[in-house]
Amino acid sequence: MTDVCLILEGTYPYIIGGVSTWVHGLIGGLPQLDFSLVHLTARDERERISKFALPPNLRELVTVEIDGYQQPYQAARWRPGPVRLPQARVYHALSTGFAGLLAGQIKEQSGRPFILTEHAIYWREIAEGATEVECGFRVIRQTGRTEIAALRRHWTSTFRRLARLAYNQADAIVTVCEANHRLQLEEGAEPGKCRVIPNGAPVNALVAASLHAPFANGKPRIGLVGRVTPIKDVETFIRAAHLLTTRLPKAEFVVIGPTDQDAAYYRRCRRLADELGLDGRLAFTGELPPQECYTGLDALVLTSRSEAQPLAVLEAMSAGRPVVVTDVGACREMVEGAEQTDRALGPAGLVTPPQRPQATAEAVLALCRDPQMAAQMGRAGQRRVQTFYRQERCLEEYEQLYEQFL
Repeated sequence: MTDVCLILEGTYPYIIGGVSTWVHGLIGGLPQLDFSLVHLTARDERERISKFALPPNLRELVTVEIDGYQQPYQAARWRPGPVRLPQARVYHALSTGFAGLLAGQIKEQSGRPFILTEHAIYWREIAEGATEVECGFRVIRQTGRTEIAALRRHWTSTFRRLARLAYNQADAIVTVCEANHRLQLEEGAEPGKCRVIPNGAPVNALVAASLHAPFANGKPRIGLVGRVTPIKDVETFIRAAHLLTTRLPKAEFVVIGPTDQDAAYYRRCRRLADELGLDGRLAFTGELPPQECYTGLDALVLTSRSEAQPLAVLEAMSAGRPVVVTDVGACREMVEGAEQTDRALGPAGLVTPPQRPQATAEAVLALCRDPQMAAQMGRAGQRRVQTFYRQERCLEEYEQLYEQFL
């Protein structure tokens, strides 16, 4: 029996992304605890090659496949097939949806405590345009525009009900930012169960990336770090890059992140870049380690339609890079500060409306034209991470939470 069994959809250890990086840091950062893991997936993962060197205290990993349900009511009745699930003292689901549903079922059968952490709010992401959830379960399939709108409403309603069920069953409810916390309370989560534990960045690991001042060499390199999926709205970044090519003739643009999680969307983005004449100016690099992501960047741009508290922003700030982010989730409080002491550090970048390429382009241009301001924002971001978003602080809070139930 392990101390903690993590239940997660997709992500770790087979998919690169913010949640996977968070899970890897949690397990490795609490070596005194033994972990097991249930990996829920609806993807074809026959090879299942781990993208991470698994920590020695991860004792067991079980994969459970989710069948491709066609109707929302079928998904809400999901049960795992004949598979032996890990025995643990505490079960910790990292989302509502299928992970929360399974954790609730285990609690009913075993009486073991159920901790819930939400990085993203599933039903909100579907409402905002996500076509699938983390495990690869596709809620929107290609069909007519009217049918898509109806499907989105039905699936949003289904995952909203699953969230309420998880809130009712969980013994503790955690999220990463106040914006998510408010949504949880609105959906019926008991205030006494709830707490906010912000994500943390490994400050020391990214120090080397901060050694050069942003926009110092006259050849700006602007990057989006994230999965090439619709929720990240990479198309807005591409359109902003196109608007900037004439005003910043020496600028380079990069999209850093996995391209295989939505192959059709990746092809669409490549086609758009070609149509806009960005060949040689914009590159898709695929996955890179965090140190490589930020060492060569002058600024990070995030154009997501929906976010919680994106790790890429914390990493960029930790590396001293100014950021341009959309006003979603916790992005504004990360950049401008959440309360008075935090805001006194100064802004770490600029905030723009979602799906506005012109606004994104103007924000990037403002940084390029004022390297002194960009450097000042980079330093403010570093101080903010060092003060409020250290990985050690996040680990300490989870260690204390686990101790309550072990």
